[in-house]
Amino acid sequence: MTRHLRLALAWSFLIAFLCLTPGRNLPHWEWADLLSVDKLVHMLMFGILSYLLARGLRDRAENRWTDGRILWIAGAISFAYGGLMEILQMTPGLGRNGDVVDLTANTIGAVVGAWLVHRFWIRRSAQA
Repeated sequence: MTRHLRLALAWSFLIAFLCLTPGRNLPHWEWADLLSVDKLVHMLMFGILSYLLARGLRDRAENRWTDGRILWIAGAISFAYGGLMEILQMTPGLGRNGDVVDLTANTIGAVVGAWLVHRFWIRRSAQA
C-alpha cells in the first residue's frame, strides 16, 4: 500500500470518528453557526480524502489506468463514503442526523479535491 493510500485510510478513519461522534459530545461554537463553518469542514474533509486517494491510486496504478479514470475512482469513493457517513448519522442514539446539504458539501469537496489533483499535480507532471 502506498503512502498516500495509507494516509487516505487514516483520514477516512478520522472522518468516521468526526462524523459518527454523538452530537451531544461535539463542541458547540456560536460563531461557527454564523459562518456556516460546518459545510466548509465537510468540503475540506472529503476534498482531502479525494486528493489522497487520487495520489495513492496513481502511485499504485503504475500506468495501468488513465489519469481520468483515477480521478473518477477517487471522486466516486469519496462521494460514496460521504453518503455512507450521512446514512450512518441517522443511527438512533447518536444524536446526529444525516443531511442532504451535508452530502452536497461532501460531494463538492470530493470533486474539488479530484480537480485540484488534476490541475496542480497531474497536468504539471504531464508537462515535465
